[in-house]
Amino acid sequence: MTPHTDIHDVLRRAFELAQDAIVASLCVILLGVMAFSLWSLGRIAFVEMRPAAEVLSQIALILILVELFRSLIFYLREHRVSVTLMLEVAIVSEVREILLYPPAALGTQVYGNALLLAVLGGLLYLRAGTGPENSTAE
Repeated sequence: MTPHTDIHDVLRRAFELAQDAIVASLCVILLGVMAFSLWSLGRIAFVEMRPAAEVLSQIALILILVELFRSLIFYLREHRVSVTLMLEVAIVSEVREILLYPPAALGTQVYGNALLLAVLGGLLYLRAGTGPENSTAE
């Protein structure tokens, strides 16, 4: 018979394995979404000859998916989340939104987008300055 504390280790390991399985399945699904997005990029760029803003937006989407995939791989390897990778995903996502829906006039949306990008860029700069030992959070 095992002591009472051994059950906590067994349960923790079982839950970590289940969580790793979920993250691994997300990786597989994300690979499929990236392949479809790449095919869609080729179609809208070369077959449908869409405007450059739409093509650039699709490229930004693929970059977002790649960064998310990197984040999942980092989590599987380190069992923690990389704040730096999450900031990069947020910056690329915001740039994609600006490409998709450009502000019509100089107004609060433009200032809001600029402020958000400045804050995210500042946080990324600060994370880079703190060194690799502080670039992740448990």
